[in-house]
Amino acid sequence: MYRIALYKEQKVNSIESSWQSAGWYHAATLKERLQSLQGSHNPLTIEPGNRREAEEAFQQWKQQAPFHISSLFADRLALDAITEQDLLALLVEPIERVRDRLIQSGPPHWLEELARAFTGADAPTATDLRFPEQEGGEDFAFLRPLLPLLQRGIQRLQEGIDRLSQRYDMLPFDPQNVASLFLPNLAQQLQPQLHRTFVLELNIARLRGQLEGETSEERFQSYIQFLSNKDVIASLLEEYSVLARQLVITLDFWVTFSLEFLQHLSADWPEICTHLAPVEDPGLLATIDGGAGDTHRGGRSVMLLQFASGWQLVYKPKSLAIDVHFQELLTWLNEHGDHPGFKTTRLLNKGSYGWSEFIPARECTSEKEVERFYERQGGYLALLYILQAVDFHAENIIAAGEHPMLVDLEALLHPQQRREEASLLTHPALLHSVLHTDLLPQRAWSEEDAIGVDLSGLGGQEGQLFPRPARRWEGEQTDEMHIVLEDMKTPGDQNRPQLNGQPVQTSDYCGALIKGFSTIYHEISTRRAEFLTHLLPRFSHDEIRFIARGTSDYALLLTESFHPNKLRDALKRERFFDYLWLAVKDIPYLSRLIAAERADLLNGDIPLFTTYPDSHDLITSQGEVIQGVFEETSLERARMCIEQLGEEDLARQCWIIKASFACMSLDIHNPPSAGVHLRPVCSDVNHTQCVQAARAIGEQLNRQALRKGGAAGWLDIGLYRDREWSLQVSDISLYNGVAGIALFLSYLGSLTGDVRFTELARAAVAKLRADMQKARTRPEQARVGVFDGWGSVVYLLSHLGMLWHDHSLFKEAEELVALLPDLVEKDESLDIMAGSAGCIASLLSLYAVWPSAKTLTVALQCGDHLLARAQPDKRGQRWLSRSQEPLPPGFLSGTTGIVWSLLKLARASGEERFRYVAMQTLQHEQSALSVTGEQQDARPCERGVGRQSWCQGAPGIGLARLDCLEELPDEQNRREIDRTLNVTLAAGFGWNHALCHGDFGNLELLLVAARTLRDHWSCGQTRRIVASLLDSLTTQRWVTGVPTGIETPGLMTGLAGTGYQLLRLAAPEQIPSVLLLQPPVIRKEH
Repeated sequence: MYRIALYKEQKVNSIESSWQSAGWYHAATLKERLQSLQGSHNPLTIEPGNRREAEEAFQQWKQQAPFHISSLFADRLALDAITEQDLLALLVEPIERVRDRLIQSGPPHWLEELARAFTGADAPTATDLRFPEQEGGEDFAFLRPLLPLLQRGIQRLQEGIDRLSQRYDMLPFDPQNVASLFLPNLAQQLQPQLHRTFVLELNIARLRGQLEGETSEERFQSYIQFLSNKDVIASLLEEYSVLARQLVITLDFWVTFSLEFLQHLSADWPEICTHLAPVEDPGLLATIDGGAGDTHRGGRSVMLLQFASGWQLVYKPKSLAIDVHFQELLTWLNEHGDHPGFKTTRLLNKGSYGWSEFIPARECTSEKEVERFYERQGGYLALLYILQAVDFHAENIIAAGEHPMLVDLEALLHPQQRREEASLLTHPALLHSVLHTDLLPQRAWSEEDAIGVDLSGLGGQEGQLFPRPARRWEGEQTDEMHIVLEDMKTPGDQNRPQLNGQPVQTSDYCGALIKGFSTIYHEISTRRAEFLTHLLPRFSHDEIRFIARGTSDYALLLTESFHPNKLRDALKRERFFDYLWLAVKDIPYLSRLIAAERADLLNGDIPLFTTYPDSHDLITSQGEVIQGVFEETSLERARMCIEQLGEEDLARQCWIIKASFACMSLDIHNPPSAGVHLRPVCSDVNHTQCVQAARAIGEQLNRQALRKGGAAGWLDIGLYRDREWSLQVSDISLYNGVAGIALFLSYLGSLTGDVRFTELARAAVAKLRADMQKARTRPEQARVGVFDGWGSVVYLLSHLGMLWHDHSLFKEAEELVALLPDLVEKDESLDIMAGSAGCIASLLSLYAVWPSAKTLTVALQCGDHLLARAQPDKRGQRWLSRSQEPLPPGFLSGTTGIVWSLLKLARASGEERFRYVAMQTLQHEQSALSVTGEQQDARPCERGVGRQSWCQGAPGIGLARLDCLEELPDEQNRREIDRTLNVTLAAGFGWNHALCHGDFGNLELLLVAARTLRDHWSCGQTRRIVASLLDSLTTQRWVTGVPTGIETPGLMTGLAGTGYQLLRLAAPEQIPSVLLLQPPVIRKEH
């Protein structure tokens, strides 16, 4: 409807008759339309002319994700007890019929409110309402047309205030002016509901040339003035009847909650003054900030109050029992142990609501205070871990000098939802770890094209870029007002301490955090019985919030539901809310919550669910009980956590703390670490020393293993999306996953004869099989490489079949080979790491011990795929990365590895075409190295570890050349080998103990050179460096190839790789080179 044109062309019906119009009843919900049919003698039918429209509307609903899964659509219909045929009919039912049924019980309340508002006296002016027209730079012009409706709400509010004046002798507010303090809160709720619809109508009028005025600003004002005509605004609200209904709901909630708050303030004022207020008179209430939290339970939210004296107070419309009991716990801790004391918060709990002192943020005044701040944060982390807490993000913590203050405790003792299927991904070591408190740094909303942001309680740094652009109004108060999308950065919260006006770097205080964590952990562990008997039971009946979904998910749904297209018919808005079903496939129990979620969203609230620590049930915002949602109560889970406190668990939690900080590094090529301190060692190295050092790593992996049902996995630090570090359960890969760890453990068990390591390797293979079973259901996500992909498993099984004398493992590998051809055709990675070049290496490893025409055929397919993707240029052949950049030299992700794999394939198959393209590529690579290699290699300090590493630098190139001496016997190749040896010796050591980009990986070049070239000098250098590295393992323990050098179990950047290389140094004839992807040594038994 084009509002202005219609009004000028014809007289709008009077409000007295138009409020009875059928158009208003488009706001009736599906549930209301169904209920009105009860007892009706007119069954739902579809008129012949409407059949096609009904089918189209029905299919739109049914085809909306995720309802292509028929069972989910059936469950959705069952939610409203409606059949497909009835829904089909309701979608096109004439609205007059809906009106005629519903009006039998009288007009709905919201419609009566509108009719009374817009048929009364002329609306008062903004001045009469004392409306904050431009407060805070906001534009409230769109509220002016609604003044008749707002005035009714304000009158009801004032009448309630007047009753309070008669009831209480002394009020802490001015009864004549206090109503105006609530108006900004009302505007804050109404504006997002109105804006998009009013701006749409504004732009329609502008495009049709129907606005008056010489300037854009004047035309905007003419539009507002025109909308302020009661007949015009009534006509608009009838068209957008869903919006009209929501406005009345919001206003009703606002009145009810405002009066409830004032009644509580009046009744509790003497207690507030006694327990919370300063000695001096606080004065009268001066301001109210109702935007301190989301709205729940009928528009209720946390409110921040300021009085005339400047004193501030916090009102929370929920029970503060859990807050009170947490303060008692802090007091108990302060009375025991030797640690910085926790500052408690003064509270006044009144049952269904409560009052809290306001805690302002303050700077630290010294480095010691910062240290104590993080020591206390570590103590809080221990408490939150033990009390099964979640949701302690930056906004829920205030840095008050040296005291971190937790200002929202509603998610303490958070229950774990029912899991339909258990796996190592839900292993208690991860699921019930410190990570789930949300206090530790971790990325949220990481996406393909965005690295995500850290909003954790210890993070929340200012200036992080949100992954999605934010909407902003441009051209406000003009007739060209419109939405623009712009990048938004995190503003920074008050959770991080400041020193001398600057926020401190949290990662610098990881040690203080762990100290505080360990202290409180030990304190509770030592006094376990008292804690379980006297402290934990106090929380049993405290109301807690259950967070079924992220608040941001609800907020996005709610915001988008106010698009004009969803405000003309309630059924369209309800269909939009059916996106709540998207998560049900993966989290089935959510289907039981959707009815309550939808009801809250339809009221404009963020859905709220509560429970009690001793309950298995969930309670909706309306008080309805959903039974049996939780298998265990949160109190039971906390009790189990406390009972298993011990040194092993403490070590794991401390590792997770360190790992969370390490994962915030954005440098994936040169991860920062402490480095390895190599000092000259006089004594020579023997076989036993290397094996003992490898055994020590095996023992550590044994301690770190997560065992479940005969399977074993590990927590590790790995790259997520090849872009960012992530704490995760080990995947299937050879690079850092279970396949690589199993490879090391199996050889350790074989070389030492210790069956414990062999059994652990077998448990790792059980985990691998379970993960592969799931991976086969998602082939579109699969890669084929030997280090990252299904080639990892083929390579591992080829070795295990030989080591364990088990031909069934070869056959298992062949079954996997049969699945590779389709994946190879789709391969975009191409390289050794994740692509066809790596797949060739894994297939040739299997072919060497279990020859099969099928295996060789797939290897040839990989080779041909590489040839098809090669691009000739003036210097030879090259390949492009996924980003269409030429691949650089390098073994793991560069052309060196591709050349090597093609030469190996040519040797195994006798197919000359692979050697031909490899030699052309080699010319291209040699040309690139001659331009850049010598110059860059002379400046190691400016480049970092990458240029001196196996994965992308000289050691890997040298290894490839050494391994292809049969194909490359010329002097050019020997010169390159010599150059890589010199570069590696000059700058390849002192980094870390890893294989991929560390000292043990670089050492392989010297070892292979000594054995291949029978070079005594290389042999001597190898022994010298091995002695220094073994010494560093004693003095520094293990320095891995991930950020900060923290322990991680994987093969290429972690402990397993260090252990594997130690075994190879001890017995190079028995332990094949994994960096050259050698097949297993053929045993006599085979």
